[in-house]
Amino acid sequence: MTHALNKQFGLVSAGAFPPHATLIGNLATQASEDRLISALDPVFENVHPFPVHNSGIDRKELGTYEYNINLDETVTKPNEPLARVAAAVAKAVAPLSAPVDDYLVTPVAEYEFSAHLGLASHDLVVDNHLSEEVGDFLTEFALQPPDSFIARWYSLFEFRSEWSSHWWHHMTWRHVHSWKAA
Repeated sequence: MTHALNKQFGLVSAGAFPPHATLIGNLATQASEDRLISALDPVFENVHPFPVHNSGIDRKELGTYEYNINLDETVTKPNEPLARVAAAVAKAVAPLSAPVDDYLVTPVAEYEFSAHLGLASHDLVVDNHLSEEVGDFLTEFALQPPDSFIARWYSLFEFRSEWSSHWWHHMTWRHVHSWKAA
């Protein structure tokens, strides 16, 4: 979907990342990779696979769009296993967090978890003149995403960019480590 939005509207921010649902965002740290991995190992030692449900596309206040994967199968309350994993990750990495001067993103200490898969994001925050058209495009696009999937893999990525500007145009990323729920 992010590829189609890029080709149709030139949107790049959501597609600049690997496909993911962020458990903790914007972690700036001076900790080594080994230190981060060892801080997260205990979090994932006792995580078991669980279902994640896609309740469809949400339009956010700033005119951005995302698949909402924050709710349980009833679509009435948060997915508790997912919220527990995110809270454990936040607790594990918070002591390793460094102050950050980022553009349009909150620091780790202020991050409020809400599971989602970004479709059209930061580009529309900066310039939302296409927001309605993007919404229509998403509604009419024939792609049928899965209603649910099993949360089994958790990955640590490193992102690099000039965070005080439109970082999504020149951000790079690499996979650091993964954990598989038992």
